[in-house]
Amino acid sequence: MHLISKHLHHTLVWGLMGLCLSACHSSSSPTYRIGLSQCSDDAWRQKMNYEMERELLLHPEMTLSMRIADGSNELQCAQIDSFIRERVDLLIVSPNEAEEVKPAVTRAYRAGIPVIVADRRVTGDEWTAFIGGDNYKVGELMAQYIVESQRAKTVNKPFIVLEVAGLPGSTPATLRHKGMMDGLPDNVKVFSVMGSWLQENAYSVVLDFLEKHNNVDAIVAHNDLMAIGAAEALKKSKTYRGRNVPIMGVDGIRPGLQAIVDGKIDCSATYSSRGDMVIATAAQILHGEPFKRDTVLETTMIDEVAAYPMLRQYEGIMRDLETLHIVKTQSQSKWKQLQTDNMFLFTGMVVFFCLLLLAVVYILFRQRKLQSEINHEIIPQLEDMQEAIMLSRKDEAFAQHLHQVVQDHLTDPNLNVESLSSMLQMSRTQLFRRVKAVTGKGPLDYIREQRLIHADQLLRSTDMTVQQVALELCFSSPGYFTKCYKEYYGHLPSVR
Repeated sequence: MHLISKHLHHTLVWGLMGLCLSACHSSSSPTYRIGLSQCSDDAWRQKMNYEMERELLLHPEMTLSMRIADGSNELQCAQIDSFIRERVDLLIVSPNEAEEVKPAVTRAYRAGIPVIVADRRVTGDEWTAFIGGDNYKVGELMAQYIVESQRAKTVNKPFIVLEVAGLPGSTPATLRHKGMMDGLPDNVKVFSVMGSWLQENAYSVVLDFLEKHNNVDAIVAHNDLMAIGAAEALKKSKTYRGRNVPIMGVDGIRPGLQAIVDGKIDCSATYSSRGDMVIATAAQILHGEPFKRDTVLETTMIDEVAAYPMLRQYEGIMRDLETLHIVKTQSQSKWKQLQTDNMFLFTGMVVFFCLLLLAVVYILFRQRKLQSEINHEIIPQLEDMQEAIMLSRKDEAFAQHLHQVVQDHLTDPNLNVESLSSMLQMSRTQLFRRVKAVTGKGPLDYIREQRLIHADQLLRSTDMTVQQVALELCFSSPGYFTKCYKEYYGHLPSVR
């Protein structure tokens, strides 16, 4: 008995020493605190925040503290200064207005804190990295949309455009306006109202403008929410009742995509948030790895054809993000519980060593149980969610490639499953499976749908007859085209 007792005593002592060393090693591992200063809490920035949270799951060594300025330059500068006083390891800033917030960004940079400027660029070079969209390019797309809308009108008179702009001092509002104005012909006259990025503000100022001007030919808004507000104002205005005024937004987030699908607005320009790229860049900076200092994200036009599959992809990603958030919360709760148990152990060691020896047995058992739960429940869920997100991104890229290939060959009579398989470099079986997954249709049904959509556009925008359109888009006969058209749209085709 004496030998057994002595052996148990040594086992517990060495186990305690090992646990202490393990805890010391854990506490010395690098932990970085990142401060995030968001200018507002709109839908676009909520998407960016979700993307950051998702990417943070891959970086357990980093924590994120977020503060929202609610559109106030003064509050945002004060929040940045508080992050400086707290000596965060890295600061992410999405400025409200560039020039107003720039001094606070400069103070953080000069204090030795790496600063990532996201979305809205600040002037000068006292920042560590920038990640954001090309707002001048967005303006060029707005000009392109206006020119195309002008061509669709046959009346020979000045073309009147109403621009619903964001905050006057913000970089996006300034560059989008400049890009648009640089791309417009002389006969286009632009009136600007200030929507301040908010749907309700846009509704009010647009409705007031429409009541005073009855000759607006097109509306462009600096974001989707203001475009939706403008559409509501247009519907409310008695002067414009029954008139079709094309409306374009910017962002390509869920409310805008839904508005395009519902026919409230005509199109939108993508403006990527890429919160995941912001966090990945932060990790590179904190770990001393190479990183790209100036990243300008691509922007493209989204029409009614592209909006529906993008909306499906977006909704799928948001469901995955909500699940990831739940999994992350569960994981954090278990780790906090584990840390609490460890603290209890070491406090007991100081007070009663004998009680501590008994507590070690309990805590070791508790640790193993919790670690087993994390290894067998939480981590597999995280890996499954990450795999689902990667597949969702691949599906989005395939959907865009598929759409472009079909659009490029709508008038090709040889466009069929075999030729589409060849162009996409996959077997028939792979093609059926992938097309069905991203569109909900088979390849031939998808091709026919795209031809019917293009046929409807030709009937509405050109002088082509039904027979000519059927022949142009490779239908076997006008009768078959008419049958397909009626099944898809619910009425017979007609020249408008």
